[in-house]
Amino acid sequence: MATVGGDFGYRPSGLGMTGRDPLSGPRGRAVAAVLQVMQEGLPLRGADWLEGLETRDKGLAVQIAMGSLRHYSLLSAQLTRCMTRPLSARRYFIWAVLVTALFQARFLRVPARAAVHEAVTLVKKSRERAMAPFCNAVLRKAVLLDADVVLHDITDPIERLALETAYPMWLVRRWWHQVGESVCRQRLEAGNQPAPLTLRLHGDPVAQQATWQTLSPLGARLCPDTPGAVVFAAAGGVEGIPGYAAGRFAVADQGAQWIPRLLQPGPGQRILDACAAPGGKTAHLVQLAGEGVTLTAVDKSPARVRRMRENLKRLRVEGVEIVLGDVADDRLLVGRTFHRALIDAPCSGTGIIRRHPDIKWLRREGDPARLQREQLAILEAVARKMERAGVMVYATCSMEPEENREVVRMFLSKHPQWSLDRIVPETLGLPSGWIDVDGMFQTWPGLCDMDGFFAARLVQHG
Repeated sequence: MATVGGDFGYRPSGLGMTGRDPLSGPRGRAVAAVLQVMQEGLPLRGADWLEGLETRDKGLAVQIAMGSLRHYSLLSAQLTRCMTRPLSARRYFIWAVLVTALFQARFLRVPARAAVHEAVTLVKKSRERAMAPFCNAVLRKAVLLDADVVLHDITDPIERLALETAYPMWLVRRWWHQVGESVCRQRLEAGNQPAPLTLRLHGDPVAQQATWQTLSPLGARLCPDTPGAVVFAAAGGVEGIPGYAAGRFAVADQGAQWIPRLLQPGPGQRILDACAAPGGKTAHLVQLAGEGVTLTAVDKSPARVRRMRENLKRLRVEGVEIVLGDVADDRLLVGRTFHRALIDAPCSGTGIIRRHPDIKWLRREGDPARLQREQLAILEAVARKMERAGVMVYATCSMEPEENREVVRMFLSKHPQWSLDRIVPETLGLPSGWIDVDGMFQTWPGLCDMDGFFAARLVQHG
């Protein structure tokens, strides 16, 4: 789903690097990525920040950056325990260097001496060079510290769980009260597991079979519950997989691959893909609908529309009408009506934290309620463009009730001509455990190695 935030475009400034820029290496790039999130408050998306690195170095940079963000608060607490004087939270560069170094020593089994040396060298070459002795002393203590010592004095169970799993307190408290301690812990731990690389085979059945025969010897396995889905146990650079440049597959979690299927697109239909970028579901809708479909893809972000064009071009998808604009604005697509619509709503993204750990630190407690207003406005605007007997699928990658079933409930209470069309698992061939008691689609991290997705199918009565 579309999560709130922009594209990666950060280049650290004001660090006063001397000589060869130490941020140009994989460890330096990871530090810059952490700064991007924790200082600038911008999400880590795309691969521009890895440009110029060798393939192996790209993998290392991603591993360090993602892991450091995934465990940021726990690593920070361990580092704080080793400080003889407090370090201001605004010393972002020093914190980023310390956290990435300790992550390498704790989780990547990088020799402690090497991790400390790399970090201190990075600081010495920066405007913060006077902090090098401080960093050296703190890291030498931290790599020897019992990792759990920071938890010993915490008596509040929610606070302890939040630090243990490195999640913000507000989110742990929210899930604890929603689903109870056991499920909350399961959800948190699943979100801390690096996600596999899941692909959707693109093209007709013959092309998909040919692609599968290419990927199978490389360690890919078929996902038995999702047609056309294959998974690699370890995530890696997708660009190097045979068939990528030729558009033989798209990157998409299993849960995301089911969203277009719930719409049941068909030949001759006029289909609206609202909030469509980066275009993966758009391409899937074209594949599912067959000939004679008219598909309009809308997104309000120029950068994301550019990315959608690139993705559709790579996937050899033609004939899609791409519209740059806000689908919630009634002045867009005036006089146009559609038989089917997919609303891939902007959301908090709490269901995809395992893929985007920066979400932990970029979201705020009030976001679900704030986003609910935007989501409802989009849903209502799209509904006004639907034909009689039209069908909409409203979807998010959030696990928050305010963004999911509450949006659906509010919409239906205001628009009696629309009703919830209960999803019948047997009709679509999906596992019954993915459909809740109200007939809405819901997956969770830890369920069949999937992300957290929600979808409801809505139908208008003629």
